[in-house]
Amino acid sequence: MAYESSIPFADIRDFREAEINGISALFTMCRLDSETLPADFHSCEVMGGRGSDFQWLVPLALANFSGTFVSRQPLLREGQAYAEIRRYGIYDATTVDEWSENDNANS
Repeated sequence: MAYESSIPFADIRDFREAEINGISALFTMCRLDSETLPADFHSCEVMGGRGSDFQWLVPLALANFSGTFVSRQPLLREGQAYAEIRRYGIYDATTVDEWSENDNANS
């Protein structure tokens, strides 16, 4: 499911290298249309709360949307509706290709 304002994965140009709960990822402030992700990618939206912009990872943030994380690893376990964001880092701007090369080299 995507919002009308969701952007196709291939059209997003503002990715940043990131890490979320120990998982290497990409981050964008855009709302991503998850149906346009390549087959080996996963995404979760960030929902803010309790005075923090980064409180929960959810499949679709219905309120307090703060951005989207994209990774090659699932960010939620099967059947999990949300996960608390315990630690994260957002770093330098990157492209999907650059991040993929670095992510593969670090695997």
